[in-house]
Amino acid sequence: MNITFGWPQQPLGPVALSMGSFDGVHLGHQRLLATLVSSAKANAERAALVTFEPHPRCVLDPGNCPQQITTLDEKLDLIARQGVEEALVINFTREFAAQSAEQFLAQIDAVCNLGRLVVGPDFHFGHDRSAGIAWTRAQGRRVEVVDGTMIQGREIHSSEVRRLVTVGEMGAAARLLGRHFRLLGVVARGDQIGRRLGFPTVNLALPPGKLIPGRGIYAGYAVHPGGETMAAISVGYRPTFEATEMRVEAFLLDFEGELYEEHLELRFVARLRDEERFASEADLSEAIARDVDATRQLLSDQRR
Repeated sequence: MNITFGWPQQPLGPVALSMGSFDGVHLGHQRLLATLVSSAKANAERAALVTFEPHPRCVLDPGNCPQQITTLDEKLDLIARQGVEEALVINFTREFAAQSAEQFLAQIDAVCNLGRLVVGPDFHFGHDRSAGIAWTRAQGRRVEVVDGTMIQGREIHSSEVRRLVTVGEMGAAARLLGRHFRLLGVVARGDQIGRRLGFPTVNLALPPGKLIPGRGIYAGYAVHPGGETMAAISVGYRPTFEATEMRVEAFLLDFEGELYEEHLELRFVARLRDEERFASEADLSEAIARDVDATRQLLSDQRR
């Protein structure tokens, strides 16, 4: 997939185009993108997409800026896997948001031959979201509308994925995403407490603005340069030690070695329990041992 930051200098030619934030690239997004790719192929067009960075709400309503289900790099990688050929990443500013729908379409026309728009039923754009599907069709544009994707009678939205991850409902979040929720970061040096307890952990340094699961202990997987390993994951403040810094750390089962400064991916499968304060390090060590056993059991059962 070709990625352009801003409007391309060279015309893209005939395209089928979609646009939106696409945070999480959940099953609803995937259905829309599959339709986009299919429609483009059927009409000898390129499948193209316009997305925005940062999230529009972070600019227009910064007090309610949503945490990212996927960082920009993660999002673009997932979009590329859907078969999209061109991605235009537009810097979303207040000046950009003030453009009329006519001005925005003129920018699109300047960089491509727009064959059709492929959008969801709530599609709106332009200043104050003033233009929608009916207005766009009235301008003589072809618009293909893809119905929302429903699970258990409810339409999938990024906001619901965020809610589920925040409360630790990782299985429900995975059903909307079509994959386990994941955190990607670089392994940073910690204070060696896990090593002292007999369970050396990796501490993950995360990009700012990334959505983090609710505090607790989770079963999941760690993907690292050596492969994929079961992991007991802790998200929280380590109350036994009265720490004040939020940490995401994981004990990798059946793994030996150092991963400092390596890129690591944590995949969250299920929440095991709340974060707890223990009376002693010995009590905490026993609890971690139980978490490790529970992680191994849960993940082994799922593989059968």
